Amino acid sequence: MLKKRFLTLFCGLIYSLGFAPFDLWWLAILSISTLLYIGENLSKKESFITGYIFGFGMWLSGISWLYVSIHYHGNISVFGSSFLILLFIAALSIYSGLVFLLNNYLISWSTKSFDFLTLPTSWVIIEIIRSYLFTGFPWLISGTMLADSYIDGLTPIIGAQGNSFFLILLGVLIFKVIKLTQTKKGALLYLFCTVFLVLSAYISKSIEWTELEGKVPVSLHQPNLTLEDKWSNYGIIKTQGMIYDSISRAEQGEIIVFPETALILSEKDNLNFLNEVRFLSIQKNITLITGIVQRQDSKTMRNRLQSLGASESHYDKVKLVPFGEFIPLEDYLGSFLDILGLDLTNTLPGDEIKVIKAGKTRLSPSICYEIAFDNLIRTATKDSNLLVTVSNDTWFGKSIGPIQHLEIAQNRALEHNKELVRSTNSGITAYISKKGTIIEKQEYFEEKKLKRNVTLYSGNTFYSKYGNFPLISIILIYLVLIFLKNNKKRTNVT
Repeated sequence: MLKKRFLTLFCGLIYSLGFAPFDLWWLAILSISTLLYIGENLSKKESFITGYIFGFGMWLSGISWLYVSIHYHGNISVFGSSFLILLFIAALSIYSGLVFLLNNYLISWSTKSFDFLTLPTSWVIIEIIRSYLFTGFPWLISGTMLADSYIDGLTPIIGAQGNSFFLILLGVLIFKVIKLTQTKKGALLYLFCTVFLVLSAYISKSIEWTELEGKVPVSLHQPNLTLEDKWSNYGIIKTQGMIYDSISRAEQGEIIVFPETALILSEKDNLNFLNEVRFLSIQKNITLITGIVQRQDSKTMRNRLQSLGASESHYDKVKLVPFGEFIPLEDYLGSFLDILGLDLTNTLPGDEIKVIKAGKTRLSPSICYEIAFDNLIRTATKDSNLLVTVSNDTWFGKSIGPIQHLEIAQNRALEHNKELVRSTNSGITAYISKKGTIIEKQEYFEEKKLKRNVTLYSGNTFYSKYGNFPLISIILIYLVLIFLKNNKKRTNVT
């Protein structure tokens, strides 16, 4: 039993290597096949324990980078930071336990002919719940690991969430092939299904869902300020100098993008500077898009993306970061859990995600954590021809966190087949093609500007139009069918 528990933990550790920066998605698929072999014919209790241990391994290797922000920027001791991370991982692992518990129930209800669908179904159901419950935590969504791989062609059709179903299904089918090869019954059918799905995903990469609409020069700026400098007079002066310089060097019609909270003074506290930026930008038909802290009063603020110059608009962050920008159950937990330590817990959410228009460019905006919420991004992207996201990943240093964040952005570009530009304070700033490929990027802690002509695309993918609705509908139909069959079985026994 102990050996099986250790192998289960190892499978979880291996599974997380499918995500960036390792990108060993094929190894993640094989870890699922191995896990199924380990966990055959388990009781409901053992199924939950197996899933929990697997999840603990996955989260342990997948998000332990959060330690950087808690310890180094939250001023919490090594012991305290480690304890909080392990507590968070322990809580998240419950979701994985529920996946395998639900799978156990569905297997008992399903027929043997369709039991290969139970784990993908269970996996996606719990991932969707995790994406919304308690404000949602859609990080390490399994399907995101397929971005810019040989088999990411279904993403514009089923999205990253649908890719989770696809990826887990491949793991199950491979397990079935190996198992049935020993008995020489049905292995060829499962092998055919596996090959068919892989080929379908590969061939679908060639489908063009969107049409060329034009090009626009876009420059991305990475100030590379430490958190201490960023929130200081030195940081204010340096950022303003960079903005002046970017405007002076810009060409006619250019879009200039600065990262999240690049300007830490609100508009009313920095009106002279912003009015001068407006004046200079209008002279050259330039649109400056920058993160700005918009103070509502002495106690509350909004995390805003502001456009100045040729376009005058703004977008307020809708999805706030738990324990950073707000504290869930604050009346009970208090400021003790303000782990970022910048008194950002009085941030107010925006009302809706909306397009920012800059001439012929229609930008779908998102700020930091929001890029992980596929349906939120889809809301504005349907009417846009370019995606823009800004972030401040300095909190996480040179860990794998910012790379995972970038991978999520690649999925959003691929889902909608539209290019995406990403500006961050200290990395990783990047241009991403409509196929989810990184065209050009800045590495960690590089202070420089990127500039290129970005292609604008019009039209919508199947996923842009329908989102996760088809996937959820298919899952619901499957659940209803096996429930009715199980109910009929019980009636006959009675």
